[in-house]
Amino acid sequence: MIFARMLLKGDRIERTRLRSAENERHYGVQIACKSIDEGLQAGRMAKEANATWIDLNCGCPIYEATRRGLGAALIQKPSKLGRLVNGLVEGLDPFPVTVKIRTGKNDANINVARVVEVCGEAGAAAVTVHGRTQEQRYSRNANWSLIRQAVEIGNKYDMPVIGNGDALTYYEANKFREDSGCATIMIGRGALIKPWIFYECEHNTTLMPTAEERVRIYRKLAMYMKEHFHDDERGRRSAFNFLPWHLSFLCRYRPLPYELFKDTYLDHRLIQNSRIVDDILCEAYGEPDPLEKLLRCENEDAHVEIANVLWDAPSDEEAVSMLKNLAKSGTVEQWENTTGRRTRGEEPDRG
Repeated sequence: MIFARMLLKGDRIERTRLRSAENERHYGVQIACKSIDEGLQAGRMAKEANATWIDLNCGCPIYEATRRGLGAALIQKPSKLGRLVNGLVEGLDPFPVTVKIRTGKNDANINVARVVEVCGEAGAAAVTVHGRTQEQRYSRNANWSLIRQAVEIGNKYDMPVIGNGDALTYYEANKFREDSGCATIMIGRGALIKPWIFYECEHNTTLMPTAEERVRIYRKLAMYMKEHFHDDERGRRSAFNFLPWHLSFLCRYRPLPYELFKDTYLDHRLIQNSRIVDDILCEAYGEPDPLEKLLRCENEDAHVEIANVLWDAPSDEEAVSMLKNLAKSGTVEQWENTTGRRTRGEEPDRG
């Protein structure tokens, strides 16, 4: 998400977010704005950066956005939002404008139906509905019944509605899509926990990489960062603003084969019920080995130490060896004794 006003002021970080990879065939830019003029200017900059569409963020619940009247704050005034969307649609035509929303401010103020309606009237190319309110952030289950209602309204305007919330497996994504009738699924946290989830969804399969294989994947991410930020002390400091943060999600990976969870997922969202998941895995496979325990550790110090190994190891094999030694050192137990599970409503995310 790019703050349009900061982008227009030349903020270096926001301008960096306009960049795309050379192999990205479809590249959208999500912006946060509350004025048509700023949105149009930011949209034109996105188009010049070879984006194929822009997405207006009306779902971000963090204070940094809502205190400025941005993000999820926009859905509290649907009529005003409709004018904003219409201004962007008409001013950027034929450049597509989509909108990302939540179901409302809180349980007492659910207005997703009205918000989808004004977006349809305004000419939005599509709307993505995160099935939680602003105040819920990431706590409680996403409400896919409300997403189904949004789909029915979107159909009146021939406007695709995309569903978002709690998909961690291909079979959950399939069920959400089937039950709601949405055009497709947006996956956020699930992709941070296991980046291969898109392959799983495409092929209707579950990949279960071993701990050693995941170390190789994670080291590849570290090497991409080393290439981008450079292999010096300054580059390391820059990369470590991100690498341990990614490990705080990657540590939540668990193998979730359909055969093992085909009954459980119908009653429990797997991404929201890690204790249930761990109990089932322990019964099926036994206790995880030391390296697996290390990769699952939720302590921030563990993430920094793993990041150090991934950055410094001269090869994948050496990274695996170094992490196995760390896993057997007794440090993991110390970290686990000082770590509580993350509250699911406190995800470090813009929206």
